[in-house]
Amino acid sequence: MVFTTINEALSRDQESQTDSSLMLQVFDRIALPTFVIDKNHIILHWNCALEALTGLSREEMVGTSNQWKPFYQSPRPCLADLIIDGGHDADVQHYYQDKYRTSELIPDAYEAEDFFPECGESGEWLHFTAASLKDDNGTVIGAIETLDNISPRKKAEFELIERERKYRELSITDALTGLNNSRRFYEQLELSIEASRRYGHTFSLCFLDLDDFKHVNDTYGHMAGDLVLETLGTLIKASLRSSDSAYRYGGEEFAILLPLTDHEGATKFSDRIRESLRNCDIPASADTLVNVTTCVGITQYKVGDDTRLLLGRADNALYEAKRLGKDCTRVEL
Repeated sequence: MVFTTINEALSRDQESQTDSSLMLQVFDRIALPTFVIDKNHIILHWNCALEALTGLSREEMVGTSNQWKPFYQSPRPCLADLIIDGGHDADVQHYYQDKYRTSELIPDAYEAEDFFPECGESGEWLHFTAASLKDDNGTVIGAIETLDNISPRKKAEFELIERERKYRELSITDALTGLNNSRRFYEQLELSIEASRRYGHTFSLCFLDLDDFKHVNDTYGHMAGDLVLETLGTLIKASLRSSDSAYRYGGEEFAILLPLTDHEGATKFSDRIRESLRNCDIPASADTLVNVTTCVGITQYKVGDDTRLLLGRADNALYEAKRLGKDCTRVEL
């Protein structure tokens, strides 16, 4: 009888050792970095994939509560720790803000994505899932957290966003002057009118047209003409406030939108640009400098205006400036 009991005990002990060895193999065969903690937040398992991701070995991590160490500068709960503590939404929100969601596959589990600057040589983007481990009575006895390095995917996403941004920028930008193009002008003019209708604010529209630009092209060539256009574009950009916007409206025509600016303020603004251009020596060739001037037509938004009315008044003001002579500003209200 005693012999049988001893044999049974030895058999159970061998089974326990076999189960433990098998469990360790299972965790090490999981390709995703994984760790397990008990109800006291002590690390029970730290698999090979997690060793590779963090550079921290199983020997130095198991038996500690340092699961935070590869990811944060100072001790704080990981997602698995919050699961042990009850997995309350308020606690998860406190630490992971709006970067988490409940798992669609595992009940009472959370998923999250975040960037960890302390992980790896230059930081890593990780997707991670934490779930509770329960005994036969449903009591939480631990938690498991798996991590997935999604840095390559995030890098591809950011590159795509940047390409889309650059493509959009190119689609609304005049390549020669760096100003917005006419397509963008019409979009922004509509938005400016809508904002003025809603909030009762005014804005001014300025049209600029270079004087005798055809003469510059015919006399000095199109490269010199392009340089004149670039120069005016640069002078305009240097004069803009952060809320202002400027556009190459046509060949040698430019448009400027000045929010919260009446026609008097717009006149002072455009006169500074005209003066800067008049005093600018532009190299038409290696030994020739040219001076060019521009005329400006200005109008101011008033209640009841639409795009057609605003453009018509600005055009009329510019035509009047051209008719009266070069290098001048006219306003039509």
